[in-house]
Amino acid sequence: MYKVVASTKLKKDLKPAIKRGLDIRKQAMHIVPVCTIPAEVSPQALPLGAASIVAAINCSFQSQPAQQEVSARLVSFPPTENRPEAIARQLLESTPAAICFSLFVWNRRVLAQAADIIRREAPEIPLIAGGPEVTSGAADKDSFHYLVCGEGDESVPELLRQLLDSQDREDANLPRKIYSRRANQEQLPSPYLTGVLDPAQYQNGALWELARGCPFKCAYCYESKGEKTVAYFPMERIRQELEFFAKKKVSQIFVLDPTYNAQKQRAVEILTLIRQKAPHTFFHFECRAELLDSELVRAFSKLACSLQIGLQSAHPEVLKLVARSINRKEFAQKIALLNQAGVVFGFDLIYGLPGDTLAGFKESIDYALSLYPNSLEIFRLSVLPGTPLFDQRQELGLVSPTEPPYLVESTPQFSAAHLDTAEELARATSYFYSRGRAVGWFHSLLKPLSCSPSAFFTRFTQFLAAEHIAIPAIQDACSHKEVEAVQVQFITSQYSTPKLKGMLAAATDLIRLNGAFSRAYADGETTRLQLSYHPEDLLSPYTQDLAYFCRHAQKKSLHVRVQPGKHGPEWRLG
Repeated sequence: MYKVVASTKLKKDLKPAIKRGLDIRKQAMHIVPVCTIPAEVSPQALPLGAASIVAAINCSFQSQPAQQEVSARLVSFPPTENRPEAIARQLLESTPAAICFSLFVWNRRVLAQAADIIRREAPEIPLIAGGPEVTSGAADKDSFHYLVCGEGDESVPELLRQLLDSQDREDANLPRKIYSRRANQEQLPSPYLTGVLDPAQYQNGALWELARGCPFKCAYCYESKGEKTVAYFPMERIRQELEFFAKKKVSQIFVLDPTYNAQKQRAVEILTLIRQKAPHTFFHFECRAELLDSELVRAFSKLACSLQIGLQSAHPEVLKLVARSINRKEFAQKIALLNQAGVVFGFDLIYGLPGDTLAGFKESIDYALSLYPNSLEIFRLSVLPGTPLFDQRQELGLVSPTEPPYLVESTPQFSAAHLDTAEELARATSYFYSRGRAVGWFHSLLKPLSCSPSAFFTRFTQFLAAEHIAIPAIQDACSHKEVEAVQVQFITSQYSTPKLKGMLAAATDLIRLNGAFSRAYADGETTRLQLSYHPEDLLSPYTQDLAYFCRHAQKKSLHVRVQPGKHGPEWRLG
């Protein structure tokens, strides 16, 4: 539990709100804030869970009116808000009948501190906490009156009804810890269709929930201890939400379904519906590679979309310890279908898994990049409370803190020093390859260097240190042009030997031309370049063998403009 003492100023500021709220049951309207703090400002971090609870409360009380009206309201604090006193003050301003908190790894501490203040200053207000940190058992029990484990769409409105119908919270005789049943997806209101969430407030993007639960039981994931079945939202709701997104001209949607292709025919049906209702929106899906086939890949290829695929490790013996598996040959064949169809995809990797080593992690990077992903997202293992891995941590020798973010500190095979090395390598790889949009030319430039991808990025980390170049902690804090400048600088240093010097102009041309095309496509940006080779030559398959290309291509200084076009990026001389 985190103890926070309210300042004298805060107590003074809160007095009017506390005074107004001393007899909240006399109010004509019961206000119930549902608060959270997202991890970042982006469509991917949109407060969907809290918004769903708001929609569920309001719809429940509208369909079954109580003696007095209830209005739940979404209160989403900025990601930078770390002042519990300010949070408490804002929550009490509306003289709430109760307050709900949605707790995650990144916000649990500050929201628990705010709850401590509210309990001292306004003890008559029931405080209800839910979210992954509650379900996992990690939440601060003494900070809240009630803890709701699991899905709260039905249990939270029911709890509020009992609290508001009783004369006193203590008289309600309710359990402090409530274990929710699986909600009926057919009856759950949409936070979009009910007006709780407006995508325009989240960079014109959205999180779109299609299902809850996962058919796989990975030992490091919260889903592995949740419901053992997958519950799907009805197709009619999906159709209406798609029409809503299209009407709002939502630019990108992150599909919240941990295994979108778990049911192939349903997945194809939704992709067909997307083509009909929202063909101009970009969609992000999470998929399992082993469940891909030609029909599904063709359906993906007809949309503006990307797939994120959890590889995690290239080693079967490592994956077995976390209840996963891989057949590397079959995995590569499935990924080849995506490459052949031109579908954008990326991989996830985790370092610090039980049984893995620094050398094994590097081999996983090499295997992943050999399959030409558009991006590679790399994470340190979090030993999350509430997961089987957390329960087995002592048996497996995992050393990790009991406080967020639960990042592993060492394992019998992966020392603390090696984890730090892996972290540097992971950041450098993500920066150079993913943020640098390097898939189009990476292997062409790697081949003359005669090294593996992991060795290449090890050199890159050494280069960054020698040149005192700091990678931003938040990747979006730098533009692609800034990353490209560092890429060109590093490649210039690597191609400075007599053997490689003659290929440097072609290498840097490839980086800058591909970068210009990516910015025209993704950012709508026009770029003017001076190249040493003709764009048609640089875009030909001959650049896959850079030495051969440089021996046969004609070198000539050219001015080129790359810009967005009606049918995609286009280039013009001059």
